[in-house]
Amino acid sequence: MKSNRCTDKSVFPEATDMNANMNMDMNMDMSMGMNCCMPPMGCCPQTMMCPPVYECPQVRCCHRVINYEVPHIIPCHTKTINHHVYRHTYQPCYSYSEEDESSEIYEPNCCK
Repeated sequence: MKSNRCTDKSVFPEATDMNANMNMDMNMDMSMGMNCCMPPMGCCPQTMMCPPVYECPQVRCCHRVINYEVPHIIPCHTKTINHHVYRHTYQPCYSYSEEDESSEIYEPNCCK
């Protein structure tokens, strides 16, 4: 027979003690059978009081999503580079000069 009672002492130490008490009661008087319940002390004789049964704990897992906003600062720097392009064009600029040369011719002198 499989028991669904918890016997893990680290979770419920009193569950192990309860099983020990139960075995002791069953060994004392086997004529009682599996019914270990005691009659109540009150006015209602038809209900029987039994010791509590420690069940294994049920673990319920709740998943929560927690959102965080983490601002990131990204420095953006704009650098302007001005490219100055000089186009050189050549236009002839004409100048004019004039030079006068003179020559003198002397005829032979007859009177020398």
